[in-house]
Amino acid sequence: MDFSYSDNQEMIRDSVRKYAEAELLTQYKRWDRTGEWLTKDFMDKLINMGLLRLRLPEKFGGQGYSFVDCGIVCEEIGRCDHNIRYIISNAIHLGEMASSMAPELQEEWIPRIANGEMMSLAFTEPGGGADAGNITTKAVKDGDHYIITGEKTSITFCGVSKVVFVSARTGGPGPRGLSFFLVPTDTPGVTATQFERMGQRIDRAGSFFFDNVRIPARNMIGAENQGFIWAMTIIGYNRNFVPLACIGAAQKSLDETIEYVKIRQVMGRSLSKWQGVANELAMEATKLEAARMLCYRALSLKDKGMRHDKESSMAKWWGVKAANEVLYTCMRLHGHYGWAKDLPFEQRLRDCLGMESADGPREVHLGIIARDLLGKEFAPF
Repeated sequence: MDFSYSDNQEMIRDSVRKYAEAELLTQYKRWDRTGEWLTKDFMDKLINMGLLRLRLPEKFGGQGYSFVDCGIVCEEIGRCDHNIRYIISNAIHLGEMASSMAPELQEEWIPRIANGEMMSLAFTEPGGGADAGNITTKAVKDGDHYIITGEKTSITFCGVSKVVFVSARTGGPGPRGLSFFLVPTDTPGVTATQFERMGQRIDRAGSFFFDNVRIPARNMIGAENQGFIWAMTIIGYNRNFVPLACIGAAQKSLDETIEYVKIRQVMGRSLSKWQGVANELAMEATKLEAARMLCYRALSLKDKGMRHDKESSMAKWWGVKAANEVLYTCMRLHGHYGWAKDLPFEQRLRDCLGMESADGPREVHLGIIARDLLGKEFAPF
């Protein structure tokens, strides 16, 4: 077992960190405070870094990154702007779907997204998100078209995405009756509304409504009634990208806090000299290291083509929980300054708190882990 980065992975980490420190960290507060959408200059730099081509097909400039490599990118991006990770991971998802897209869809949409246009993934509905088998959005065959009707909620990039990938029921009840469709957001009958949330303002999360939306049958991704496979494939590895971005934000905050406690004087000596403070830093660093290893362990299994359900669920619930605990500790160790908007901690915590529910809340992941431990017959679900 090798727990170290390869030379190439160290190069990926260092180059992405340098870019993120220079281009993302300096803008992080701006997007949150102003509510602006990302500028062309900002997006051009993201595109030029190749971060939207990590796993695209080679003919579209794909770079052949492994899932562990992609995890490193997500962690480093998360150090400086947790929200930008959504754009990068969406492009990774597109790469996974590409081979099952009609050639004309590939030619139109892959270059557009690789050049900075937003896409959305729409699984979750008002009646639930984790139970993908109970999706109620319908797609009814009508000649050489499908007509989609339903609502998706908690979907990123509402109002700014150019295309949304939608799971819809084409068959009977349960997970085997779902299909997956590419729907341009300017198609008649598609509307979107945005939420007003305490954090994650860049991701523009909200609801998509599909009112008798008519799309060509060729817009189906993969085979009919196999959409659940796409949902679980994408969610499976993404359950590691989510916590890694949070871990990145927490690690950056911990690094900043370590430097702060060295210079902060309390009763004539550095705050770091107080054992209670030093012990807290040691505990929080251990939490992050354990969470990080869970994520990369699961991604390494994915790279080897092995099952990683339990490992990804462990990484997801523990990684986000640990990151949020570390962020809170960093705020507290800065005293009342830690809650000030001049410092980044409160924004990072606001952004990462919502990740407790992303790709399934902890209750779902504990159930997945329990099912692996107990066997399906004796598990809660």
